[in-house]
Amino acid sequence: MTITALAAALSVSADVRWLATQHDFGAFNEDDGKVSATFSFINESDAPLSIDHVRSSCGCTVPEYSRQNVNRGDTATIKVVYNPTGRPGRFSKTLAVKLSDDSTYRLLIKGVVIGAQNTLRSRFPVEAGPIRMRGNMTTFGAVKTGNVKSQFVEVYNASTSPVVPKWTDIPPYLRITAAHDTINPGEQGVYSLVFTPGRSTPYGILTDSLTFNVPGADPVRYEIAAIVEEDFSMLTEKQLANAPVISTDTDMLDYGDFTPGDQPVTLTFKITNKGKDDLLIRRVYTSEPGFTIDTNVSKLKKGKSGTVKVTFDPRGFSAPLLNSRLQVITNDPSHPLTTVRLVGIPR
Repeated sequence: MTITALAAALSVSADVRWLATQHDFGAFNEDDGKVSATFSFINESDAPLSIDHVRSSCGCTVPEYSRQNVNRGDTATIKVVYNPTGRPGRFSKTLAVKLSDDSTYRLLIKGVVIGAQNTLRSRFPVEAGPIRMRGNMTTFGAVKTGNVKSQFVEVYNASTSPVVPKWTDIPPYLRITAAHDTINPGEQGVYSLVFTPGRSTPYGILTDSLTFNVPGADPVRYEIAAIVEEDFSMLTEKQLANAPVISTDTDMLDYGDFTPGDQPVTLTFKITNKGKDDLLIRRVYTSEPGFTIDTNVSKLKKGKSGTVKVTFDPRGFSAPLLNSRLQVITNDPSHPLTTVRLVGIPR
């Protein structure tokens, strides 16, 4: 049963006749301040009645009423005050009314609050024309391959007209859904961002972006980040016993002293599979700029080794110290992530 139907069903009595049980404020500005509605009922019983209490579903909704007796044929009123401060968007609030004869009724107020600029700046600081966004980045955290993870993006229409935003440049591993394409004036829209790693999705730290488009406004680049990890939870004991085992011949590449004008320097390290099954090299990468990585293998059989070349170009390097990490991601269930430090001292 809907709230409206419930209110109507609970407000029918042979002894009390309500003139109205709901009020729609429509759309109004938060800066207009508190709004109020008055509900009235007529006592059609043979005995006096009084209002025992009125309880609201939210502290933002305050009832004002008298507990004096209402004689037969007289009218009682309940004033309901709604405070929109800090509450942009559509609202629907109920009030429970109990009379002295133990009869109960439900009243309903609803409307749409057009948020004030101060409220919007604090709750939706990113502007996309008439649309405000809570942020311009979503972090999914760790996501296992073969699994799905979702996050929500909340936006708000601060204009007096409906807006139909569009997402473009969506990565293939990301899906976006919304309950409604159109965001009405003063209302919030919620997008569900569903992250599903595929075979081509890079392992490890993944950063990407897509575009949020609002008609008549500059596009907003929206950033996403995740850590894609292999799911080993379904491996059997036999598979774990036969699993590949990664080994590297060093845990550090030292580029020594260098100046920003020096030529690129290439160092290497070896990866060896000391397990039984094939070792799959999922990804070798570093977030430090100026490095180029070249590996001559993507799969190593039992006992085999492969070489990784790591070239550092000092040109443009401006940090006081080179101290970064290169990450090797493999299908070794015991050590899926192996780190090799990259160090050096600029002169």
